[in-house]
Amino acid sequence: MVIKKQKINKKEEINPKNLEIYEKYLCSCYIKSRETIDTTYKVYKSNMLQFLKFLKKYENNRYLVSDNTIKNFYDIWEKYASICIEQGNNNRTINNKRTAISTFYDWCEKRDIIKYNPFRKIDSLKITSNDNRRKSYFLTQKQIWEINFEMTKNKKVFTLQDRIIFNLFLDSAARISAIHSLKISQLNLEENMFENVREKEGYIVSIIFFNETKELLKEWIKYRKEKNIESDYLFLTFYDKNYRQMTKETIRNRVKKIGKIIGIDNFYPHSIRKTIINIISNIGNITDGAILANHKNSKVTSEHYIKHQNQNDIKNRLIDLRSKAGL
Repeated sequence: MVIKKQKINKKEEINPKNLEIYEKYLCSCYIKSRETIDTTYKVYKSNMLQFLKFLKKYENNRYLVSDNTIKNFYDIWEKYASICIEQGNNNRTINNKRTAISTFYDWCEKRDIIKYNPFRKIDSLKITSNDNRRKSYFLTQKQIWEINFEMTKNKKVFTLQDRIIFNLFLDSAARISAIHSLKISQLNLEENMFENVREKEGYIVSIIFFNETKELLKEWIKYRKEKNIESDYLFLTFYDKNYRQMTKETIRNRVKKIGKIIGIDNFYPHSIRKTIINIISNIGNITDGAILANHKNSKVTSEHYIKHQNQNDIKNRLIDLRSKAGL
């Protein structure tokens, strides 16, 4: 049952030997770390599939662990990395793909399937400030109000699920991986939270929401009962006469549509997360922001989730502090 759940789509005509050995790897990962099989290893699998398609198209569908592949891997990887660059991947994205494939080869080496992991001889790409995945946007309170007002007014364009998605991200500062996997069975309406939600690196957290979102959730549950929708997943799409779990890409597209309300064409869920963490950190302190973000310490919060002040902001803040000090 575990293997079947993790199987890869074979319609791509990828070398069946590559699929077989990678499925063995996934099974081993499941046994070792069930907490991250639907998060970390799901991303790894997606990245590995891209590499297997490359091997099929450009390398005559060569076997992942053959002696010839390992011997010539440096050239194979450089060709693949070059194609990734041509497709617009930055260094961070390519390094993420490297990690997914290298982790597989680590597993192969430990089981004596190969003599050594070929990535030992291949350095990671250097990450620079130009390799930020996306531009970050920190919404103002006015922009948050504008978004909610427009979605409430224009129900032909923005669905009830759109409103829940935006408000739930804003209330909880949760990552898309957590929001995407939420289930009705985890919902505790009385306590205003989803319980036992698996977050990044397998951490179990509660996804908190507030009264406005609570009312939207009640409305959504009522609608689901009227339509006899039995799926346990919170966010759904109707496709081929069935309700299915909404994909992360669909959630991203819905958030992108929401961003257009305030004139942002490339708005993503992570910017909503950054927005509320920044607001809470400024009203409270950086520790409050780190707790909301489920960060291990406040350093990550400070470096990546706080809007950097320009010189005028700093000057005005100093003037205010000096005035309070009687200077």
